[in-house]
This record gives sequence, C-alpha cells and structure tokens, in this order.
Amino acid sequence: MTSPRRSFLRRSAAALLAGATAGCLSDGTTTTDGPGGAGTDTDATTDATATATGTPRPTATDTATATDTPTATPTELGNADYVEWLPAPAAFDLDGYEFTSVAPRDILARESDLGDGATESLRGDPGVPAVDSYADTAAFHQLQLGVLVFEADLDRETAAGDLRGVGLSEAGTRHGFAVFTGDRGAAALADAAVVLSLGANDPDAARSVVEAVVDAKAGGGPQYVDESDDCERLTAAIGTAHLLGGRTHSAEEGLDGAVGAGLGIEVGASETRVRTPAVFPEGEADEAALAEWAADADVFYGQSAETAVDGRVATATAAVPTADVESFGSGSLPGSERTAPRTPQAILEFEYEATADGVGTLEITHAGGDSIPRSELYVRGSGFAAVDGVDQTAAGQWRGTAGGDDEAVVAGDHVTVGAASDYEVSVVWVSTDGDASATLDEGTGPDA
Repeated sequence: MTSPRRSFLRRSAAALLAGATAGCLSDGTTTTDGPGGAGTDTDATTDATATATGTPRPTATDTATATDTPTATPTELGNADYVEWLPAPAAFDLDGYEFTSVAPRDILARESDLGDGATESLRGDPGVPAVDSYADTAAFHQLQLGVLVFEADLDRETAAGDLRGVGLSEAGTRHGFAVFTGDRGAAALADAAVVLSLGANDPDAARSVVEAVVDAKAGGGPQYVDESDDCERLTAAIGTAHLLGGRTHSAEEGLDGAVGAGLGIEVGASETRVRTPAVFPEGEADEAALAEWAADADVFYGQSAETAVDGRVATATAAVPTADVESFGSGSLPGSERTAPRTPQAILEFEYEATADGVGTLEITHAGGDSIPRSELYVRGSGFAAVDGVDQTAAGQWRGTAGGDDEAVVAGDHVTVGAASDYEVSVVWVSTDGDASATLDEGTGPDA
C-alpha cells in the first residue's frame, strides 16, 4: 500500500491553518468543494507570467475603522495581491467560499516584536512539493478547503521534479504556468508561485479548480470580487494584513442579516491592528449587532473594540500591544456561533487494497485541514473484516495514529481498517459532550 506520506498537502494545512489560523476563519458552517466550474482546456500560446495582475483593488477606507491606528507596516506585504488569486465561486460550484491569506515572511520579520510562540508554526517545512520553507514564502493562500497557493522564489526545475515525484505529470500550460495532473489532484507551477489542489477524489475537478485560480490571477477569468459586490466590499474593508480571511454567505448564515464577514490582523512593531468587517445588504448595516458580537470575541486579545459603519459595512477594530499576540489561533469571523462546537473541516483520503478473496485493508488518511481530538473521531459503517496487521477490525473510535498535541489526529495521521470489498465506511466527528456530530467523509468498496 502506498505510504500515507504521499498526501503531501497535509502538513501545509495542519501546520499553518491549525497552528496559525485555526478558529480564526470559521463561521460555524462546513462547506465542501464541488466540481470546478472553469474549463480544462490549456492555452499553450499565452505567455503572461505568474506575476500577471488583474485590476488593482482598493484597501480599507479610513471611515471603515473607528480608531486612527498607525499603519502597521510601511511597505507592501507579500500577500497584498491576494484578491487576484480568488476565482469566482463557480470554480467550486458554490455561491461563496472561505479564503485565508497569510504573509509568513513578513510575520517572521516581526518575530522579535510578537509574544512568545506566535511564529512557531511558521518555522517548519510546509511539507508540500516545490516549497521548502514557510520562512521563504512571501504569501500563502487557502481558497476553500484544500486549494493552496504559495508565492515564493522557486527553482522551477526542482519544483517540477517534486511534483513529478508525487505522481503528477505535466499536461499543458496556462498563462505561463505549467499544469500538472494525476490521480491525486492537480498543480500549476510558475517561477514565483505554485497552485495545489491535492487529495481530491476527482482529478478533473482538481485541474479545473487549479486552472480557474490561474485564470483569475492572470486576469483571464472571473475573480471573486468581480462576481460578488459583497466580496469586493468585504476585501476592501479588510484591506491588507499579515493574516486575513473571510467569506460571503447568505443572510441566514451570518451575523443578523450580514452577507459577508472577514478578519484582518496587521502586525506593527508596537501595536497590532485587528479588524473584523461585516457586510450587510443596502441600508441594513447593523452596528449594534456587530458591537455585541465584538464585546465577547477573543480575536481582539482582551482589548475593547470600537465599531463604525461605512455604507453597507460595519467594522469592529481594536489596537492590541504586539507583545500580547502569542498566537494567531484565537477568534472567529463576525456572526460565528460561539456557544456551539464547530464542526471540524478535514480532507480524508480512502485507499483500499485487496489482500485475499473479498477482503483487504482500507487506509484512511487525514490529508489536510483541522486537527481533531482522537476522542472525538470515529470510524463507522459496515463491511469490517478480521484482517491481520491492521489498526482496527470493527467500528469504533479512531485507533490509528494521532500525532498532534494531546492525541489529536492531524494531517499525516492515518488508520488501517480490515474491510470487505463491499465496505461502506464513514469517518464521523462527535463533540466531547455528544450534543453535536457530523460525517466528515465516507468511502465505499469496489464491490459495494
């Protein structure tokens, strides 16, 4: 059986998102990647490079914040162009999706100003092909769960070899990117960026998504901000920040009628500015609702937030002593449900290998996303079989590896299950108190 270490996106999602942004960007809902909406044709004649840009986007207006906090950084951050990487939601077959953007190199430049441990998660190897170190990465973007973009100075030949080494093959070019595809997903590689959609069950959909991202960046396809006025207003209110994220959604999903919510953490030498904008329909901006949420939001690191309204956008802002920022893993988007446990989001891979007539081993791998306590993770379903050398032969709590703190199952962990060829197995999360549960993913055998 192929080693679970082939699931190379796992450490980037776990180390950065769980260590640096976990909890910051969830609004209590779980979304699932759908098939890509962009075409999969290649464009061998286009020679726009990885640095091709679309129309410049506005930053947050002065009236969107209630305090005149000094600008945290005098120079442009490495992730300042993040909106150009965001394709229209149709690329994921969704009406809106969650995005995250981090400037690792710029955060590390403030390491001595930040509190102890704040940059620990950025000192490791991302564990993805083509990228050696977060420290050398100008920007990292996650677009929906499992679609990753790294902006860095890459050795293109070495990076291409890394992609081939994990089973991807070059399938064409698009806007100066070499497009790679394979059974486990797709990638697009240029001199200064790599786009990864790995661990996908549908390689064609993965390629479609990768190409939609490249098209958006090159100005050759629709961007999120082009297709959604709510997203354009949201990203303008977030502005530039070392760590940011947001999503648009229906009015029923967010803060008392809000249709978008975001977060920006901009690190300065002495003060760090935190802002959380919420976008409302025209004439319905609810400053009071945002203020009520902000009064209890831990994203402001214990500081009181002030609120202001600019048209359809209400924004809560606080200035935090930079030395008090010891983690980027607290807080959430405006309107997130704080009283109910959040359903974890994780990419799970299922791989079955027959070992005898009608039975075999099923390897389930956590391939990216949130860390999950072992005590809250279960393997359930039918078709379990008594097979030697596996972790479990019956339904029950996850009995595989759990490499995170306090026995948390993190990206890279896996469990092997004895299974008949007609198995139907699910991985289920159950909250500690048992009041909430969700099926994270499921797989079926070749004879099911």
